[in-house]
Amino acid sequence: MFDTMSVARKIREARISLNMTQMNLADAMEVSYQAVSNWERGNSMPDISKLEQLCQILHLKLDDLLGTEHAARTLEKVIHPEADCQHPSEPITIAEIQEVAPLLPPKEMNQLIENTLENEETFQLSAIVGLAPYMDEYLLDHFIQKEHISHPEDLADIAPFLGSRTLDRLVSQADPGQDLSVLYPFLSQENLDTLARSNPDRLPAMAPFLDSQSLDKLVSQAGPGRDLAFLYPFLSQENLDALAQSNPDRLPAMAPFLDSQSLDKLVSQADPGRDMSFLYPFLSQETLKKYAEKLALRH
Repeated sequence: MFDTMSVARKIREARISLNMTQMNLADAMEVSYQAVSNWERGNSMPDISKLEQLCQILHLKLDDLLGTEHAARTLEKVIHPEADCQHPSEPITIAEIQEVAPLLPPKEMNQLIENTLENEETFQLSAIVGLAPYMDEYLLDHFIQKEHISHPEDLADIAPFLGSRTLDRLVSQADPGQDLSVLYPFLSQENLDTLARSNPDRLPAMAPFLDSQSLDKLVSQAGPGRDLAFLYPFLSQENLDALAQSNPDRLPAMAPFLDSQSLDKLVSQADPGRDMSFLYPFLSQETLKKYAEKLALRH
């Protein structure tokens, strides 16, 4: 793929060599001064329909501007498909679309991808990894569904761009033991709850993405002896307090996540004969002093 910053530098250098200001170039291109400024900073690229005009004004060849002859040939196919005399019957490939993706307007990009993928006899998921950021959500969903993905972990690079329809389908079709962790950050709470209920072994990896309501339910349904340490960083103080009250044996692992008010309460209510030393690193100086006085009175 061509280098956007390299294109920006070439536009600026060519403009300066012609003794043109950004405003002069903007007027010649019939665009705003801000558009030219953004081109030269690499914040955006000229519209594909403007590239030929830009090259003419700056006395550049398209492949000189883009820095790659391959990208220039691809753009020529897109801009003038009827004029591709050398390879009139050779369709644009996915690799060629990836080469010029940042330059193509979304509507034209999606139409080009759709036509290209529909015409291919076999479809490889890897073919659209580089195009996923530029594809319409519904078009991407369509081709993911067409591929019949059996291993969701293969979607790691595409997961951020998938729509809820595809995500729902992947979750509903997944086997109980299937690794879906790459999808967790993008799933709805409803989907996460369904997965948590169907396979509790998924909970440690899923915990950071569950909301407070789901976490409350998990805690309330957990048996007294169940290890919930992996949930402590994500629980509310109310939930942590309830756990501490119901099973004091959990306190050593829970202490780093309790607030000062909860810690003070635990210390003040503790049996003087009970070892609370595991809490000392988390207590305020005032609470430590009071606890020390309490122990001194006992002795």
